[in-house]
Amino acid sequence: MVILDTNIIVDHLRLQESRKSYLRKLEEKFTKDLLAISIITVQELYSGQSTKEPRKEEYLLSTIGSLQILPYTYEISELAGKIARDRIKPIDFADAAIAATTIMNGAELFTLNEKHFKGIPKLQMLPF
Repeated sequence: MVILDTNIIVDHLRLQESRKSYLRKLEEKFTKDLLAISIITVQELYSGQSTKEPRKEEYLLSTIGSLQILPYTYEISELAGKIARDRIKPIDFADAAIAATTIMNGAELFTLNEKHFKGIPKLQMLPF
């Protein structure tokens, strides 16, 4: 399974077919049942102002509709807290949650911001 960081979805939404997005490239390599996002990504996407526009919200929903949406559980929140606690370099709440979701699901993370996740023990990243 490959868990997509929020920036992969944002990249796709911004491009709107002007070039092939990373999401489209991944869909060519993996079956859709192997691509997922954290529920935290849904929250991050809805924090953007563009979701106030019905047309853009519909495009967002059609984009994530075929992806697995993984829950944020007690175990994931515990691991995310430990990741944040143990890092020398601070990490955003969402990044810690997405990293923990990836680890707990035995998946690989695909992100455009590898430096945000560098050095997290047991986190597997899919290179882009």
